[in-house]
Amino acid sequence: MSISFKSILIPVDFSINTEVAIKKGLVLGERGTVIHLLHVHNYLSSGLPTRSLKYFVQKNSGLYNKEAEDKLMEWKDRIEEENKNIEVIARIRFEGSIQKTIEETAKKLHPDLIIIGKNSHHSWFPFLNTVIPNKIVHHTGIAVLTVKPGAVDNDIKTVLVPISTDASRDKREAISAFCRKFRVKIYLVTFHNKGNAPSRFHSSSLLQMYQWLKTSTNCPVEYAVLHGNNKAKAILNYAEKIKADILLVHPETETKIGWPNKHISDVLPTASKVQVLTIQANTLVNH
Repeated sequence: MSISFKSILIPVDFSINTEVAIKKGLVLGERGTVIHLLHVHNYLSSGLPTRSLKYFVQKNSGLYNKEAEDKLMEWKDRIEEENKNIEVIARIRFEGSIQKTIEETAKKLHPDLIIIGKNSHHSWFPFLNTVIPNKIVHHTGIAVLTVKPGAVDNDIKTVLVPISTDASRDKREAISAFCRKFRVKIYLVTFHNKGNAPSRFHSSSLLQMYQWLKTSTNCPVEYAVLHGNNKAKAILNYAEKIKADILLVHPETETKIGWPNKHISDVLPTASKVQVLTIQANTLVNH
């Protein structure tokens, strides 16, 4: 199986989120890549969720629609002018849920990757986030890269990979893609079992991944055994220690860092350079 980022979906809101997400898309893109820019106008944001509201907005949103179209065309022209081998397709949707619209569009387009730019979060109420990467991955099976503005000009040099029995194959494919495209160092981590408590992190899987990296890639690799009850928090602390650029994580066991199931990206500050690539079984494959 060979991974490539030939089709990338980027939801845009015309803020710094758009700039950082597009820049990361261009870094990962290659000759022949198609970037899909999606702008969702949430018609419920007016606070009047009536049945007729969507129809009213669609019929009376000419000015807004023109402004959004102009901004999308500016981005399309800019990207294609500076990157002759990349095609950009832009679209606008009027819907009541940004999250659901991204998922529906992803299922229709079948991109290799979705890139989400995030400039803020609700530290006390993470369920108020308008876009939740874990849910997108779970509902679509498509990998999601979450980036903060601090990563906008940051090169990809270090990749941190928690190793468990589930999703290891998909992680191997993702690592291969990074090693082909960048000169990166791979850090593998697993967790120490306490007593007889079951753990989804296993030293045998880590050893197999380590041996594979040594024999099949040109990327240098190190490994470590971490401790702590909250695996996601321990992963994040280790990422800060080694100055990781990419976290390659599973959406359930490796991203939930607090109550109620807050995603790792939600606790990263706006200035963070750490990018979170969330995958699960059968993601990051050519469609």
